[in-house]
Amino acid sequence: MEKKILRIGMAAVALNVALLGCQSFGPAAPGNSIQTEQTGLAPNGDKQHATIDFSLFFTNGRLVRSWKVEMVTGSSPQKQWSGDAFNLPTTLTWDGRSDAGSLAPEGIYIAKFTVGYFIASTATTQSNSFILDVSPPTGSVTFSPGQFAPDSSGTVQPVTISIKGSSAVARMDSWSLDILDQDGKSFRSFDGKWPSTTLQWNGKSSSGDWVAPAQPYIAEAILRDEFGNSAQVSSAIAVSGLPQPVKPAAAPVTFSVTPGSGGFSPKGDKVMDTMKLALSYGPRESVSSWKLEILDSGQKVQKTLSGDGSNLSRTLSWDGKSDAGTLAQEGNYTARLSVDYGSAFKPGTTTSTPFVLDITPPTGSITLSDPLFSPIEASPTITLSVDASSRLAKIDGWRMEIYDPENHLFRSFDSKWPTKSAVWDGKGFKGDFVLSAEDYPVLVKVRDEFGNVGELKSVVPVDILMEKTPTGFRILSSRIFFKAYTADYLDVRPELAAQNMKRLADMAAKLKKFPNYRIRLVGHAVMIHWDNKALGTIEQRDELLPLSEARADAVKKALVAKGLDSFTFTTEGVGASDQLVPDSDLADRWRNRRVAFFLEK
Repeated sequence: MEKKILRIGMAAVALNVALLGCQSFGPAAPGNSIQTEQTGLAPNGDKQHATIDFSLFFTNGRLVRSWKVEMVTGSSPQKQWSGDAFNLPTTLTWDGRSDAGSLAPEGIYIAKFTVGYFIASTATTQSNSFILDVSPPTGSVTFSPGQFAPDSSGTVQPVTISIKGSSAVARMDSWSLDILDQDGKSFRSFDGKWPSTTLQWNGKSSSGDWVAPAQPYIAEAILRDEFGNSAQVSSAIAVSGLPQPVKPAAAPVTFSVTPGSGGFSPKGDKVMDTMKLALSYGPRESVSSWKLEILDSGQKVQKTLSGDGSNLSRTLSWDGKSDAGTLAQEGNYTARLSVDYGSAFKPGTTTSTPFVLDITPPTGSITLSDPLFSPIEASPTITLSVDASSRLAKIDGWRMEIYDPENHLFRSFDSKWPTKSAVWDGKGFKGDFVLSAEDYPVLVKVRDEFGNVGELKSVVPVDILMEKTPTGFRILSSRIFFKAYTADYLDVRPELAAQNMKRLADMAAKLKKFPNYRIRLVGHAVMIHWDNKALGTIEQRDELLPLSEARADAVKKALVAKGLDSFTFTTEGVGASDQLVPDSDLADRWRNRRVAFFLEK
């Protein structure tokens, strides 16, 4: 027994070696990978860059004997992870520390990934290079000239502030600058992104106050690199005397306010809900304050926005609400921008082109080319024309939806203005034809240029339709609504009962035009047990055949009462044996519940 077990074990080993021999290992084996989407980490920087994550993928993981990941700079590994086949991680995170627990040296690194297999082969791959950033940036902040002083004409010239910064291994990212007064309080603030590191300051605070004479001011700048390491640098600037600005020059002609479109519709439907205004301030470094006012057609201010030189937004959006928080009235509006440049220029005002606030949807009507659609006997098509208008806006387009008698979408048309009509051949999406003596509701959604949508409604009434057959005529399906499981067409909802009586009267008038024809009425019904042959057979025999025949007889009786000769009629009921659509079609099987009319010689 032991020998047999030994032989089986040796065979398994041989098979395993053979399978392994079919694999590709070592440097030629594709698939093992270690990847990172980050470009570096800074353990002393912000939380977002404090660590770096790696994704690991093992080829033929069931054959792995061991694995090792090393963080390497130059040829020197600083951090190592390892394991065997029972521990195959999908991700690793490094916090920048070496195996000894101290921060690893700053520099450019790669992650080296080595996998050993049971046949003693190994495969090695590596990640893209990344940066370990430990040291904060260095830099300076300087003023030119080094102090504020009025010139001989009394004009205070702005100073240029220059910010410099660098990092040993990383790119510089952003900076912020606070000007502190003699009490250490913030007097003016600026911020920016590299490489924009110079700005002009006219000596005014955020609230428009001038620097105080004979007082020092401290500029403190925070420099940040791309991984969140930061450093603070500072410099001082003195004020030699009171600023005595002379009469400023005329306001620059380059400031403007421009609407993003000709109008908007602030209804909260996320379609053109706001008016976007583009603002240009001229020399931005000279701006002391600004004010934007929205004016109605009577030049009454409805909305006011304002700020100073520290928040010069390039765009502002108006949601249509006034300063009181209520929606402004419909009409024409303009935007007025006023800019104060302090001592550099005279203040100026400019006004935008007009734009429209419009929340009223278009109105109109639908006109039919024929009052009664008869696509077989009279006209093969009907034209539906749309007449629409808006008080303030141009009409942009429309969508027409035609529904069947069960309120399912039957056909649709779309068009851009000024096309105003659709020609319909009476067919639906599936190619099926309109039903005789039915009403087809029409809904037209008219859209104006600002996204307001108005709804127009109408109905296409279909005539009693007759189709030529080899033996005479067939009147296409014309529904009579019966009380459930009965042949009673009067004990139904009042509107359905009225519709039944009108259709029977119309049918009688139609049939009287064919005195030399016999009239055959065939009743049909819907099968409930269409998915069970045995139950369906019983339902057809015991319920549907007598029910459909009773309904045909009820229609005959009604037509005779309206003047037709009873001897011209024959009736029969076929239950669910001749369906227009499958009874499994829950949406359309209502078409099977009918009484069919045939005129025969």
